[in-house]
Amino acid sequence: MKDYRLTPYELELLDVIWNLEEASVQEVCDALPRDLAYTTVMTTLSLLVQKKKVLERVKRGRAYIYKPAITREEVSRFMLGQIKQVLHQDSLPSLMLNLLENEEISEDDINALKAAIRKLEDQQ
Repeated sequence: MKDYRLTPYELELLDVIWNLEEASVQEVCDALPRDLAYTTVMTTLSLLVQKKKVLERVKRGRAYIYKPAITREEVSRFMLGQIKQVLHQDSLPSLMLNLLENEEISEDDINALKAAIRKLEDQQ
């Protein structure tokens, strides 16, 4: 499994690009919920391409267009795996109970969880 250690700020930029599917630096800046300097966003996006390899970049006209090189699910799996390993001593039940403990869970959520458990049981 690849190492997707990303800062909250990097995740924020990646989230914008996942939602837009592809974006220029200006489009990322415009879609952010807070004001950030264009050069700050540009530098971080370049880092996400060159060092972290979670984005791809193509030149279109005078601007670079950024696209995700990984899915939201890949990052989520990695980060949850890290949390499970480090904070929950590699215990899946401990992680799941911690996730559910402080949430308001709707009946639809409960049904979705039950369906996921049934699917896992059927695979055994």
